[in-house]
Order: sequence, then C-alpha cells, then structure tokens
Amino acid sequence: SNNCADAANQLAREGMESWLISYYARGGLFVGDLNSVTAEAMVEKTRVDLTRTFSDMIQTVLALKGGWALVLANKAKEEQAGKKNDYSKLNFGPKSQICVTSGPTNADGTKRTLAQLHVDARKIHRIDKLCHFLLLENEQIAGYLVLTMIQCLQYPDAYTCRRCTRIVHRTLETVAWVDRYTELLGYRLFSVAVKAIISEPKWMVGIEWDMINIIRDIYGRLVLGQYFLPGGQGPGLQQNRIASNPVRFEQAKAVDTPLLGGGILQTPSDFPRRVLMEIGMSQGDIVTLENSLLESRSAKDQKEVLRDLLRVAADKTKGQNGLLERAGKEESLLHQNTRKPDVTALPEKLVTYSMVKKKEEKNVGPDHSDGPWHGNLF
Repeated sequence: SNNCADAANQLAREGMESWLISYYARGGLFVGDLNSVTAEAMVEKTRVDLTRTFSDMIQTVLALKGGWALVLANKAKEEQAGKKNDYSKLNFGPKSQICVTSGPTNADGTKRTLAQLHVDARKIHRIDKLCHFLLLENEQIAGYLVLTMIQCLQYPDAYTCRRCTRIVHRTLETVAWVDRYTELLGYRLFSVAVKAIISEPKWMVGIEWDMINIIRDIYGRLVLGQYFLPGGQGPGLQQNRIASNPVRFEQAKAVDTPLLGGGILQTPSDFPRRVLMEIGMSQGDIVTLENSLLESRSAKDQKEVLRDLLRVAADKTKGQNGLLERAGKEESLLHQNTRKPDVTALPEKLVTYSMVKKKEEKNVGPDHSDGPWHGNLF
C-alpha cells in the first residue's frame, strides 16, 4: 500500500516492545491503508499459512514427516519382518504401489542402497539427539516450544491441529517422566485437550478421535502408569507398582528411547483429575473412569470410555458456544451413538427386478433357451 513506511515509523515511535508485539501479531505483515475487512482477511490468511508451516517444520525436525520419517518407517518395516521371520518383505514396497525394483526396498517403494543403510543409522542417532536437545537440554527452548504446541491445539484450523497432535505425542513420549513437565502436561495441555472436545467447535469435526487419543496418552502416562506405542497407538502397557513403595510405578524400559514408546511419571499426578473435577466430574466418576481404563487397555475401548465421560461434560455446557460456532448434533462425535436412526417406511410396496423375473418365470414356465434347439429356423 501507499503508506507502509509511515505506518512502520508510527509503530516504531510507540516503542520497540509494542512495535514487535503488533508486528508479530500480524504475522510480519504491514496492511497500511487497506480497509479493515481486507486487512483482517490478509492477516488471518498469513497466520494460517505461518502456523501450518511451523507445524510442518516441527514435524520434520521430530522425524514425523519427510526424509527422517522414512528412516523410522524402514526401521519399523524391518522389525515387522523380523517378528514374522519373513525377510522377503524387505524387498517389497507398500501394497498400494506396484513394485518395480528388485532387492531391498524402502517403505515408500523406492530402491534402498547399501550406502543408505549406513546413512540411516546416523540419521536415527541424530533424531534421538535432536529430540533430546529440544525438550530436555535447554529449558528455555523446551518451555516455549511446548507452550507453542499447546496454543496451536487451540488454533481454529484442522490442518494445524491434526499435525500438532502428532507432535504432542512425541513430546509425551520424550518428557512425560520428567517431574518439571508435570504441571505443563497434566494441567495446561490436558485442560486444552478436554476443552477442545467438550466445547465441540465446528472446525474440529473429523479430528476428535485424535484429540481424545491425546487425552488418553496424558492420563495413562501421568496417572495410571501406562505407556503406549509411538503416536499413542496400541493398548496401554501397564507398569507394576514398586513393592517397597506402592504409591510409585516401576519405570518403563523404553524411558530413554522415545521412538519405542518412552516412559511414564512414576508418582501419579492429580493435575488431570483436577481438570476433570473442574468440568463437573465427581470423585466417584473419576474412580469409575480409572477402573475402566485399567480393566480394558485396548485403544478402542479406552477411547470409547473417555468419549462417554466427555459427552456428559459436553451436555452440561450446551448453550455456551463462545466465539466459535459449535458443531451440530449430527456432526458431533460425542453424540454419534446417541442419535436414533430415523428410517421411515416406504410409501408403497417395493418391487425389484429379481422379483419381476421370478414372477414371469412362474407364469411362463421353465425356460429352455439355453438347452438344445429342436424347432425350425423359419
């Protein structure tokens, strides 16, 4: 626009701190003399693009997408072939592709060379070290990174939120066992995930199960002494209590290897329980919930139990839509099982083609068209 320089000078005169806050609030975009509607639309689009790019960048750094993710996919493929004692599977790509290579094949179907095997070994070492550095070595970097991910889970963009759920799982696998993270994960992160489900915002339709899986991962690791496979997958793997100190759990063997599932908080935290009580759950409801999660540890059953609990809390908040539009009953995941099928009777008797053919056969008699012909041609 025409007066970008004037607008920048005016912001700079107000003070460096306020200038930076205003600058970053608009995603580094000067809107100048644009009308308010156009300026708001441009700023919002810039924020969406910036947030999506940021979430994709963090995924790449944590080996959740890109070339490093292929290394982990190859490793999982090798482990699966070893469990089945069928190493011929290493010569085939995904079932959705036609294999055009011979010999060792990557998980994405491309050819795997001998040099790549050595490169992959170094990449796996780097993945472990970089994840450890970002979340455990520098408190300032780790704190701002985790807080940013928590805020991204609230950003009304399904693309960003879905990718941030994967980042949050990797974070839990890496630091859930660290006491300094307990309040951050057990209260702030857990409350954001619970609020996102019970408020039923329209933009979250389709990713509710991902958010419920975040709730399951947090509650299992911080309260129940359960850890899970990477990405919050698989059943809850229960750790035993220490015989000499029944209040604490034994630590998982994979505590130092997040890529194998990570660890748990040995002393159960009350932060997630406090969040559930804040949304209206009684102590008896929480005890029932924990007994259900301990008795049935499959991923499907545990997520169903959590959904039933959160449905009760969501019903109590009806009418409190806030600024964002709330998902309708037909769209909401929480109320899918409570909807009654409305199938009306057909207005008239249904007549299908097969019914007509059967009736014709009865009237005409047996059909000899496929048998030997004994008549004249003309």
